[in-house]
Amino acid sequence: MDTSKLSRNDWIVVAGMALMFFAVLLAHLAAAAVIAWLLSLLAACVVVIKAVPGATLELQFAPGLSSTTRALAQAWVRRSAAAVAGYFGRFPVPQVDVLIVPEAGAGVLGGASFGEPEALLRLRVGHATTQAQFSADWVLVHEMIHLAIPRLPRAHNWLHEGLATYLEALTRGRAGLLPADAVWRAWTRQMPLGQPQGNDTGLDHSPGWARTYWGGALFCLLADVRLRQRGTPERGLQQALQGVLAAGGDFRVAWPVTRVLATADAALGQTTLTALYDEMKDRAVQVDLGALWRDLGVAEAGLRDDAPLAAIRRAILS
Repeated sequence: MDTSKLSRNDWIVVAGMALMFFAVLLAHLAAAAVIAWLLSLLAACVVVIKAVPGATLELQFAPGLSSTTRALAQAWVRRSAAAVAGYFGRFPVPQVDVLIVPEAGAGVLGGASFGEPEALLRLRVGHATTQAQFSADWVLVHEMIHLAIPRLPRAHNWLHEGLATYLEALTRGRAGLLPADAVWRAWTRQMPLGQPQGNDTGLDHSPGWARTYWGGALFCLLADVRLRQRGTPERGLQQALQGVLAAGGDFRVAWPVTRVLATADAALGQTTLTALYDEMKDRAVQVDLGALWRDLGVAEAGLRDDAPLAAIRRAILS
């Protein structure tokens, strides 16, 4: 092009086209920068954890937590998953998403577990949660334990919540996250909450909070002790539940309660769980907790190794 023949208006058009070209170029560069920023943000908010026996955990952070809190939460998830995997021999499901939703305040504020369409745990965490609060938390372990049990009909929710309540402290104690005497002291305070009250007609007919959570936990403690009494101190509820997992029973499937208990019994060659269920499902059974604590060697002054069932008490947390 012979630029010497361009008029003033022609130069204005050329300059305008050049400005438009640079404007478009800068817009693309800005968009690329924004996309890169968004991708880096997404990468910071999704962490894949594979160092857990038997599973891959995808940890997802909803926006709102600081990088420091996200790092503390990663350690919390790893620690909790390792404790659960240590009890069951592996993590209950091969793949699970863990969604962390920030809220105002501090501490782990609640959780929920889902088995369909994919295994998912949803935890509500305060913006100001400290390392000490993450270390003291029981909620995440509780929700992870749900993944190890098939979904049950509503009338048997006490077994799901009871197992998670019983095992949340037990698994943490076994992993060294709680002292053994602290676990037993807590149970002496909390297990009485599970005793039947008023016109209670058995576990299958008592949907209140205390009977669902602590009535179920009391069933699990009795089952653990009886399984070990009728077999060996070293083999109890832990091995029975491992048998359920080995048979394909986890939170992704729905089973009747009788199948869960029969499968757990079969893992130890017993009928203890089924018999205990028959005993407690339709009747208000008062458990003599005072006698149970004495036999296990759980006293206000500490744990006694000269008690009749001291070997079973030690085995439960070892």
